[in-house]
Amino acid sequence: MGTYLLKRVLSLIPILFGISILVFAILHLVPGDPVSIMLGTEATEESVAVLRAQLGLDQPILLQYLHWAGRLLHGDFGVSVHTGKEILPEILKRFAVTLQLTLFAVSVGWLAAIPIGILSAVRAHSKLDIAVRIVTLLGISVPNFAIATLLLLGVSLYLGWFPPIDVVSFWEDPAEAFQVFVLPAVTMGIFVAAGVMRMTRSAFLETLEKDFIRTARAKGIGKWGVVMGHAFRNSSIPIVTLAGMQIGSLLGGAVIVEQLFSLPGLGQYILEAIYLRDYPVVQGGVLFVALVFVLVNLLIDLIYTWIDPRIKY
Repeated sequence: MGTYLLKRVLSLIPILFGISILVFAILHLVPGDPVSIMLGTEATEESVAVLRAQLGLDQPILLQYLHWAGRLLHGDFGVSVHTGKEILPEILKRFAVTLQLTLFAVSVGWLAAIPIGILSAVRAHSKLDIAVRIVTLLGISVPNFAIATLLLLGVSLYLGWFPPIDVVSFWEDPAEAFQVFVLPAVTMGIFVAAGVMRMTRSAFLETLEKDFIRTARAKGIGKWGVVMGHAFRNSSIPIVTLAGMQIGSLLGGAVIVEQLFSLPGLGQYILEAIYLRDYPVVQGGVLFVALVFVLVNLLIDLIYTWIDPRIKY
C-alpha cells in the first residue's frame, strides 16, 4: 500500500504539469487583453505598456510560463491582476464555501438515493421501480439552473423560507449556515441523487443475480438480510466510483448554482476571473481544482481496498 501511495503521489507531478501547460496555453489564446480591461478604453499606449511590463505580460509566453511555474513550486500562486490580492488565500477561502456546499449536496443526494435505489432493485419492475426510474430520468435531464430558479421563486420568494443571508460556516453557526446552503444543496443534490439512485439500482440488480446470493437465500437468510449483509458491500464499488466522480465535478463545477444563489465559492471566483481576463487567478484556480479532483480519485481507490479486500495495489 505504501508503494502504491508513493507512486500515485508522484504521478500527480506530470498530471498537474500537463494541466498547467494546457490551461496556460488556452488562456493566452483567448481574445482580450487584461491590461486594457483594467485601464479602460481611455488608456494611453504608454500606460498600457508600463502596466504590461509591471505584470510581466510583455515577455515571451514561454518565459511567462516558466516564471509562473517556478513560483508554483514554492507555493506561490501569484497575485490577482485585477485586485492585486494574493491568489492562494482567496482560493482557500472560496474553496471552503464550495466544499461545504458540495458535502451538503452529496449528503442530501446519497441519503435519499441509496435506500430508494436499493428498494427499487429489490422490487424490480414494480410500480415503485417504474416511478423511481421516471424520477431519476427527470433528475438527470432537468438542468441545475431550472431547479435553482424554481426553488428561488417558489420557496424563497413566494413562501418566504430561507431568505438570502450572508454566508456563514457550519462550524460557526450550523442553524444559520443551514439556511444559507439548503436551497443550493437541494438543487445540486437532486442531480446527485438521480445518478446515484440509477447506479445503485443497476449495481444491486446485477449483484442479486450472483450465485453467492442464491446460496445465501438457500441457507434460509431473510430477504433484507441477504440484501444488506451480502449484496450491499459487493454492490458498493460502482456506487463509490460514481460518488467520487460527482464530488470532484461538484467541487469544480458548482459555478451556475453559486452564481444564482450569490455564494462566494471557488466556481464564482474563477468565472469572474475569466470575465476580467485575470490570467493568474484562472490558472491557479483551475490547477487547484485539478489537484482536488486527483486527490479525491486517489481516496476512492483506497476505499476500494476497504470495500473489497481482494483488491490489491
